[in-house]
Amino acid sequence: MRQSILCKVFILFLAFFGYQLDGVSQNTSSEFLVEGRVNNAQGEKAVGAVILVKGTTTGTVTDTMGNFSLKVPSEESILVISHFSSPSSIEVALKGGKNVVVRFGENSESNPQPVREGFIIHSKVDEAPSPREGILEWNKYLSKSIKYPHSARESKTQGTVVVGFKVKEDGTIADVEIIRGIGGECDEEAVRVIAEGPTWAPGKVGDQAVTTQLSLAVRFVLATDPGVASLSQQNEKAIADRFGKHLTVVGYQVK
Repeated sequence: MRQSILCKVFILFLAFFGYQLDGVSQNTSSEFLVEGRVNNAQGEKAVGAVILVKGTTTGTVTDTMGNFSLKVPSEESILVISHFSSPSSIEVALKGGKNVVVRFGENSESNPQPVREGFIIHSKVDEAPSPREGILEWNKYLSKSIKYPHSARESKTQGTVVVGFKVKEDGTIADVEIIRGIGGECDEEAVRVIAEGPTWAPGKVGDQAVTTQLSLAVRFVLATDPGVASLSQQNEKAIADRFGKHLTVVGYQVK
């Protein structure tokens, strides 16, 4: 009888201890599921809108109904949402909210060409900034200068880096920062090649040169993986495609 009672107590203890472990496991998870919908200026579903978690490697795109579901690192994450119908992106601070509904502004079509040759203009200007030696020379510079970091190839890191930067009134590049990174020294390499690049012709409002905010995508792809097979890599490609003719850096895995 005593052995039977002890056995029951032991089972109850295990059940209680197991429950406590489950509780700890759930509470230590930092992932936070966010669901939402993106609409264009007319209130219609924005198919193919890009949703990025600012400062992380996390991102997705809206489906054919304009909806998305995304696991973010924390309740305080900031989403950066963009769509080809708008010249500007929208930042949404979650602050614990799990449902997001975004509608781009009514004047979002005031700039008919928000996506240029590989970069997006986030400031409202009459005349867009452009590489001083022309877009062809700019692309040649990027292709010759950027490298696929050895550590990234070694760790099989690939994906899309989004770099934000400003073109100042005198055409110099300033405030280069990572909007979306993937690690493996790819972020630093993308920043380096933009920061060291040639000067630009500044954007203008009327006849006045102004500082303009832009962003540019650099996609790192390993040669042994075309980067479109998995859902993750399809998302990476969709993010890069948002920028039109984006720069793709192809590397070979380290044996």
